Amino acid sequence: MTSVSKHPAAIVSLCLLALPLLWTGCGHGHDHDNAEHSHDGGENRHDAHGGHEAGPEELEARSVTVWADKTELFMEYEPLIVDHTSRFAAHLTTLYNFKASTAGVLSIAITLADGSTLKAQAEEPSSPGIFRFEMSPTTAGPCSFALSYRGPLLEDTIDGGTCRVFADDASAHAGLAHEGNDHGIAFTKEQQWKTEFATIAAGKHRLQRSVRATGQVTPVSGREARLTAPARGRVTITSPTPLPGMKVEKGQLLATVSPYLAAGGDQATLDAEALAANAALAAAEAQLARLERLFEEQAIPERRLEETRAEVSIARARLDAATGRLEQYNLGAAGIGSSSRGSFQVRSSIDGTLVEIDATSGDSVEEGKLLFVVIDLSRVWLVAKVFEPDIPEIESATTAWFEVEGYEHPFTIDARNGRLITVGRVIDPKSRTVPVIFEMENPGGVIRIGQFAKVFIATGDPIEAMAVPESAILEDGGKRVIFVQSEGETFVRRVPKTGLRAKGWVEITNGLEAGERVVTKGADEIRRAAASGAIPEHGHVH
Repeated sequence: MTSVSKHPAAIVSLCLLALPLLWTGCGHGHDHDNAEHSHDGGENRHDAHGGHEAGPEELEARSVTVWADKTELFMEYEPLIVDHTSRFAAHLTTLYNFKASTAGVLSIAITLADGSTLKAQAEEPSSPGIFRFEMSPTTAGPCSFALSYRGPLLEDTIDGGTCRVFADDASAHAGLAHEGNDHGIAFTKEQQWKTEFATIAAGKHRLQRSVRATGQVTPVSGREARLTAPARGRVTITSPTPLPGMKVEKGQLLATVSPYLAAGGDQATLDAEALAANAALAAAEAQLARLERLFEEQAIPERRLEETRAEVSIARARLDAATGRLEQYNLGAAGIGSSSRGSFQVRSSIDGTLVEIDATSGDSVEEGKLLFVVIDLSRVWLVAKVFEPDIPEIESATTAWFEVEGYEHPFTIDARNGRLITVGRVIDPKSRTVPVIFEMENPGGVIRIGQFAKVFIATGDPIEAMAVPESAILEDGGKRVIFVQSEGETFVRRVPKTGLRAKGWVEITNGLEAGERVVTKGADEIRRAAASGAIPEHGHVH
């Protein structure tokens, strides 16, 4: 997009014929820290740093504004007159951050009416963001600008649009005399570069009506595992130590719990139990050997042999239990923890992320004490609380989006990444809301369990409409206003008519044309500049 206008410049008899030492002088400065203009009709009159009306001996400086693919060019230059040297001040802004281009080479070419081309090049900015040239055209008539930029981070080609070379001073005065002064709010490039500033080209966006609600992110039912102590005992955490945020697999061992002995257990009693169990097993095994010989001689029935084998198995189990209790007692008494023998294992029951740890090695825990929480974060639920009057509109909803504090853009739930799970059938008597649950994918676990959200549940069909980001709209004097950048340093205050709001965008039904540049960051600074009434310094080309 290209914008061409004029600015008050130098007196031709002084500035155009000035010595080189007057390049930065001609009686005019370029300090724009306080460069605001006086009010005129409710807005500042932007006289292109002039601050005064052009007299009969003065020529208006020209300017051109171009929003290219990667850069914005705002170039001021003295009117082009055959065999006169015109000075150029090109302000180059990188559009990815709206800051001054502080390095690089800017080249300019002017194609004249006879087809010849004048070229100039600035090897570096004379000050941050400003590149300067001098050119002396030789042929009167229509002309055109073409510029190219090569910087350390990007390159760009800029179509500077059309221009005109005048044959002499008199024709320049005659050609420019009929043009009036532009009106608007002055906000210089230096001011823009020093603040958080951004614009966007107005255009159509996909919008959809919605019902507003509050909501919270929760785990999907069945995708959360709360792992508790299976018995009263002492906890031993596995190695490597589980940490919050760690990925775990189903069946992965996280800890063991060694149960405490029954009340009254002591060394002598446990020793006796182990000896008795050992003796009982030995006697049972001897009896089994004798009966097996008798069975081979068919002296006893098989049933008697099977009963004895069962008695041997029971005796062996009692010995194992007694030995295990004795081993636990001995290790605990020695202060070296407990062995895995006779301990309960705590394993994850799902694949997921370890989000909570409530135990450390050596802790004494009661049966049922929560030790770990594992959640599968690959999918989450958004539970929205919808107010009673809005329920009929969302019964068949399939799409929603929600905003979470700290995230610049909203999250969308639709058929590509989620679905509606249920619309509640019971109204909460206190809040007069029903829960509406959406399930959605959560790649990388970006959305966190427990986060609160502003929820918008889509109703009706989407539409294509002219829209601007919500950040572009300000409250000013009780009205919703936007600021449109008419050229590089000139802005216009508009009071548009608004419509739908969706996903951070606001529909503009009147007061904005496609392609116009709307301020999305820094609008409040421009509003203050409009209210201050200060008059800016003169043009950059002096």
